[in-house]
Amino acid sequence: MKQILIKTSIVCVVVLLFPFILTLFLSSAPKAKDSIETMNFKIKYNKDGKLENINFDTYLMGVVAANMPAGYHMEALKAQAVIARTYALYNIALLTEDGHSDRNFTTAELGLAYMNISDMERYWGTDDYKNYFAKIENAVHATENKILVYDGDLILPVFFETGSGYTRNASEAWNVDIPYLTSVSSKQDVTSTNYLKISEYYVEDLISLLEKQYPDIGLSKKRFFDEVQVSERDSTNYVTKVTLGSQTVTGEEFAKVLGLNSNHFYIEEYNGNVRIICTGIGHGVGLSQYGSNAMAQDGYSYSDILSHYYSGTKLISQKN
Repeated sequence: MKQILIKTSIVCVVVLLFPFILTLFLSSAPKAKDSIETMNFKIKYNKDGKLENINFDTYLMGVVAANMPAGYHMEALKAQAVIARTYALYNIALLTEDGHSDRNFTTAELGLAYMNISDMERYWGTDDYKNYFAKIENAVHATENKILVYDGDLILPVFFETGSGYTRNASEAWNVDIPYLTSVSSKQDVTSTNYLKISEYYVEDLISLLEKQYPDIGLSKKRFFDEVQVSERDSTNYVTKVTLGSQTVTGEEFAKVLGLNSNHFYIEEYNGNVRIICTGIGHGVGLSQYGSNAMAQDGYSYSDILSHYYSGTKLISQKN
């Protein structure tokens, strides 16, 4: 449970800060020619307050383990391994350009959740540990040196857990036009057991909850459904603006306050109460992990999966 909470906290921080980070990172996308060999970096993991060196493949295995269910199809795990490698090299190049001259990086600095071997064994249990570890090790080794590029630049391969039928345009989600992060079909996401979450509130309880976060909105029980409304959606029906009385907030803010899984939601009256129907998990931009697993089960390769979710990208060997 502790590991799950740690992973959730990391994901929440990344999601909340992502628009700012995205704008900063995209100011100069690193070139793919910055290879592992030429960068000569070291990765360190904070274990019980002490930094320990780990090799790059060990780091990648820990990232894949922390960010995708090990029970997923091998091709989905391979796709996630390429994502982890590309994401790490993207961030390492930018941190180096930003003055990180010693080329020593902690797992926390590289931006994705990480599990060490002890974490994996506790998380999966002794019975499953060996098989799951072997799967992830295979996924990393089978994709050795493979990275994703767009027009010769490393991409920032964002991903999320489960979508709502279509992925989102980065231009609508974060106001940054990124040609490889455009809306594509991910219809099998709707078959996920975690796809749908329905929450019901007494009107007065929801008013109290909202006014704790927004004290000046002045909501009334009688006029609640006039005063609280979705006021803007993007082209894939994710909520971008919600009107709360005298105030307008983003769909992401509203979802965060109520603990919703995503900002793809609907607000409705139900038997005098408020019902919120939410679909998908995560920001909806880039690769859907559930969708990638569904594609793998249908016979698609990891390269097929990556080219589907990251439009116009190429999968290349980093040594080329």
